[in-house]
Amino acid sequence: MKKLFLLLLGIIIFSACHHDDPTPSTADNRTVLVYMIADNSLTSNVEANIDSMMSGYKTAKVTGNLLIYLDDTSKSPVLYKLKKNSNGTVTKETVKYYSEQNSVDVSVMKGILSYVYNSYPASSYGLVLWSHGYSWVPTPATKTITTRWFGQDQSTTTQGDQTHYMDIPDLATAISGAPHLDFIMFDACLMSGVEVAYELKDYTDYLIASPAEVITDGFPYAQIIEPMFSTNKNYQKIASSFYDYYNAMSGEYKSATIAMTKCSEMDNLAAATKKIIGAHASEVSTFVSSGLQLYDRENSNNHFAYDFGHFIESIATPSEWTTFQKQLNATVIYKATTDYFINLPIDSNHFSGLGAYIPKATQTTYNSFFKTLSWYNAAGWNQVSWYWEQSR
Repeated sequence: MKKLFLLLLGIIIFSACHHDDPTPSTADNRTVLVYMIADNSLTSNVEANIDSMMSGYKTAKVTGNLLIYLDDTSKSPVLYKLKKNSNGTVTKETVKYYSEQNSVDVSVMKGILSYVYNSYPASSYGLVLWSHGYSWVPTPATKTITTRWFGQDQSTTTQGDQTHYMDIPDLATAISGAPHLDFIMFDACLMSGVEVAYELKDYTDYLIASPAEVITDGFPYAQIIEPMFSTNKNYQKIASSFYDYYNAMSGEYKSATIAMTKCSEMDNLAAATKKIIGAHASEVSTFVSSGLQLYDRENSNNHFAYDFGHFIESIATPSEWTTFQKQLNATVIYKATTDYFINLPIDSNHFSGLGAYIPKATQTTYNSFFKTLSWYNAAGWNQVSWYWEQSR
């Protein structure tokens, strides 16, 4: 999986060389940065994904800049810019080489985003976060399946080989210095969650991500470069192209969940959630989540990603659910799912496009970190008196 985890700080050496810094030019339509953290088991997928980007860039009518920051196991980090020649040939131009660094360090990521968006100004901006991902979960866990996480960097520093991760609040801090983004797309597992969307709501118009895992092959870039740069901002086509690509496959590869969240509605969604949780706080305190639609494929003691809409429907009255569903539909403006993700059944009747954590007594580490997220108070979880805390 592509995972977001708590950052393990190390000594970071951040330096760059190669070409002189580009002179800022007249603003283009859009600048999109693909931030590829592949200094992990995903290195073998890098070449195919970049080739797909180049293919999409060749056929797309692009009036803007597509840059790729790549940190993989084969070499030190590098920044590329795709360039289309007059004959239509697409090349990968090296903009900067970097010394070995921790690409999930807040200051490193913030510096790269600042450099790219200041050097290639545009009227709008997009960001693709490519790596392993694990939603908002704060600590690493052993995985055995061949899908992705977000934010795992296996760096060699002056202190030796170290593995680093990034948690959601740190990601929000890193992005906060960038221009406001039209979209953030996670090519990473389990990143379409209410906790993630709420942390990032002030920095992007739309969040495009999967509430479940993402097959290791990732997004079909040859099909989605065009909508990334569309002048009419048809970003929904990014999400629908992802779904169409995997839905046309067979066997376990016919596995895809995707959603596009309108982040300006996240405050309204939080307020609606707070109202329902507050009205049913006693019921929520002893809620049993075993019947809810799952998105993670952990063992029964470690589940952390349930369908958000299914949870609210389970505790709300019919009239409350009808009202809430209108707000949910205004927030998640596109969603699609196959019937299964590999061996995990997905019920389209209980697919809201957003995952959510439901606290339980056995997950003390998750519960403690969950309380530090902005979503916890905004959505009214602080109104719940948990039964396991009462018995202490």
